[in-house]
Amino acid sequence: MFNKKSEKGQAIILIIFAMIGLLGLTGLAVDGGMAFSDRRQAQGAADSAAWTAALTKANKENITQVKADALAIADQNGFPENSAHSIVTVTFADIPVAPAKFNGQENPCPIDSSPNTQITVQITSYVKTFFAPVVGVQQVTNKVESVTLACGEYHGGLFGGNAIVSLGNNMPADCAFDSGNSNAAHWNLIGGGLSSNTCAYSKNDNSVTIEPPYCVSAVKGGMGGFSDNECPGDAGAYPPSYISSIMPPNPCIGAITSGVYAGGGKVVTAGQTTFSNGVFCMDTEAKMNALTQKDVVLTNATLYVTAKEFDVKFAGKGSFAGTPFSGAPFSSTINSGSEYLNYYMIVTDNGHPCTTFTGNGNNKQVFEYRGNATSELRGTVLAPTACIDVRGNGTATINGQLIGNSVSSNGNAGPDINYVENQNHIDPLGATIQLLR
Repeated sequence: MFNKKSEKGQAIILIIFAMIGLLGLTGLAVDGGMAFSDRRQAQGAADSAAWTAALTKANKENITQVKADALAIADQNGFPENSAHSIVTVTFADIPVAPAKFNGQENPCPIDSSPNTQITVQITSYVKTFFAPVVGVQQVTNKVESVTLACGEYHGGLFGGNAIVSLGNNMPADCAFDSGNSNAAHWNLIGGGLSSNTCAYSKNDNSVTIEPPYCVSAVKGGMGGFSDNECPGDAGAYPPSYISSIMPPNPCIGAITSGVYAGGGKVVTAGQTTFSNGVFCMDTEAKMNALTQKDVVLTNATLYVTAKEFDVKFAGKGSFAGTPFSGAPFSSTINSGSEYLNYYMIVTDNGHPCTTFTGNGNNKQVFEYRGNATSELRGTVLAPTACIDVRGNGTATINGQLIGNSVSSNGNAGPDINYVENQNHIDPLGATIQLLR
């Protein structure tokens, strides 16, 4: 006879395990759902607080007020600064003026805007659990943060108001600004500094004089006589996007009526060297090269150059002189005219930056002063792909701003650059805010 073991009670054990599993799933669903919902609410509160802080900062309020506004918004959304339920912190980091880098990375604020602040709002929240205490979990902790930028305004000249700007595209081994190897060359900069996207070279301490407090900002450093005159901090390169953003629109487009394009630019006649009252379209190499050795005089005028190639040289005679466009007369259904204010000359990007005024084939756009050639002009010269060279006994008195891809000199050259902000083109920039993460 066999005795069967009793199976009574086994079902109860299975039911208990099932109930534990069901309780666990219920706890996960309820407690996990509450924790997830709290996290979403905390993130929304952090975002709102960070946006509010950025808006307050953009309105030029002090840091104390910025922090108070952020904490108030977090509180209104259910997360007090210090409570059993939450801890809210608001921290700030100063961002240098772009294009200088921030924490070793590309600066997130627009070029030249100031002051710039990164604002971080962090919320730590505590969620009490209902079912998880069975397994020893009394609460769940959520940590979220939101980071915004408050980038300031800018109402100054192009490229931070530097008197000379050398962009140095396609010049990895050469200095975009080079005073040359002659001990006699001497540049004198007043009212603004010097910026180079590569290095900047000065033969000695006397080759380039820069009026204090202005200085040399060169991405790869100042060489020679510039070694003791560099701006503090890490220099950043002006990106192509900035150059594109400041390039005034082409006025030499559309139908021509009575010698004026629909875009507002005036037609230039063959051999024309004097220009008055308006924006003039230099659209061919022949029109540009016709300026060589001539006395080019502008009166309330801007030259807008779309010619892809030219070689304008003043050797012993001829010069650029005169005053830039001041706003009237200008007639166009496309452009307002304000885009060209206080520009003496605008040279559009030809896609082939000039790396030296002579020699290697990348000299598509060249301005050269030689011998006893002189120049006296006012306003901003924006020529981002051109080479500008002054050598021999050439001189240039520019009451304005000189912007080229390569700027150089040699011999007994004596350029004087006197930068006065309100006599040059100003591209105002309003305050901006943005959410980083």
